[in-house]
Parts: sequence; C-alpha cells; structure tokens
Amino acid sequence: MKTVKQFLFAVLPVAIISLGSCTKTETTTTTEYSNLPVGAVTSLKTGTISRQNAPATPPTSGTLSIIQDSKGKQFLKLNADFTSGFATGTVAVYFAKTGDEIKNQRAGGTTPGNVLALGFVTKAGEQYIPLATSGSFSTFSFVVFYCETAEVNFGDAMIN
Repeated sequence: MKTVKQFLFAVLPVAIISLGSCTKTETTTTTEYSNLPVGAVTSLKTGTISRQNAPATPPTSGTLSIIQDSKGKQFLKLNADFTSGFATGTVAVYFAKTGDEIKNQRAGGTTPGNVLALGFVTKAGEQYIPLATSGSFSTFSFVVFYCETAEVNFGDAMIN
C-alpha cells in the first residue's frame, strides 16, 4: 500500500501540471499564397495581343495588363478575351525586348537579358501569372506567347 501512495504522490503533481498545460492557447502564423490579386488592383501597363506567324499558327489574341494588388504583388493579367491555340497543351509566356521570335532572342545565350520566362498558359480566358519580382517587367517592351514545341511565336503584345 505504501508503494501505491508513493507512486500516486509522485505521479499526481506531474499529471496536474500536464493537464494544466492542455489549456494553453497556441497561436500559429499562416502564410497566404495565392495566384490571385488581393484587394484593390492598380493597372501598371496594358497591351493588345497581335497574332504572329499567320496563317499556320493558331490565332492568339486578346488584351492583357500588368497589375499590382493592395499587398504590392504584381501579376500579368490575361483578360477574359484572351485566346490561343493549345494543340501541344501549353503556350509559354515571356517578357521580351522585342516581338521577334523568342528562339532568336535567346539564341546562343549571347543576350540572356532579352527574354524572361513567366510561365505557361493552358486555357483561354481571364487568368493571372504572378511575377516573381516586382518591377521585373520594367526593362521589357513586349509580352510574347511562344510555342516551345514548334519554336514559333503565337502572338505578342507591346506593353505601355
């Protein structure tokens, strides 16, 4: 019996402390990640997409803008009127110095600053491509839609 009492007196304080710590409130921080702008949006630049390499390539057309949301995040926004051909599944999107073929602008790596890959689009309509760095568009004059498989531009838009 003495051993049971000793055990209870040894375990009881630990159990009380443990149960008391269960009522402690913990706070956690969550990181918000979204491919969509948050809050009010400001348009920084706009452009109208012109078809390239006609008539063999699918028509690429519509309007776009570079926007900044209320948190300072910047996006390339393809508006609801955006359309392109998706025969290979995707169309690559680039910032570029000119509307010339992307393969020529990046040929041989002699002018690596001529283009900046933004990502891929797989559907028509409104969509947002987050820009990795704010102001990354500032040294470019064009957004180019490029088919990596066929190595041809599908369209481009001068941004201003």
